Parts: sequence; structure tokens; C-alpha cells
Amino acid sequence: MQIRVTDDVRKRAKLVAKDHGLTLSELVLNLLAQTGDKELKNLVNKELKERPKPGRPWDK
Repeated sequence: MQIRVTDDVRKRAKLVAKDHGLTLSELVLNLLAQTGDKELKNLVNKELKERPKPGRPWDK
């Protein structure tokens, strides 16, 4: 999924995500899950559970 935003918006969104201990993608997915659509929320939750964490696997 791609979204076109200014660099300022992207930078601020990254800071907000980092403050919440999330990646930018995880932040966006969590916000999508809050729309009130039950099916979308279930799909997002499934995606987040199955998504590998960023970084090298041996660093965990």
C-alpha cells in the first residue's frame, strides 16, 4: 500500500509511530483497524500477528 504525503507528514508520522513503539506501517494498520469495520479490524489484526518484526531475526 502506498500513500502520497509530503515529507513533513511522513517524518512526523514516523516520529509518532516510534513514540508508540511501532513501525510506520504498523501505525497505519492500527489506525485502519479503528474505522469501525469489523472485517477490516480482523484482517488487520491477522496481518499484524503474522508480520515479522523488523530487523535481523538473530537479534531478537
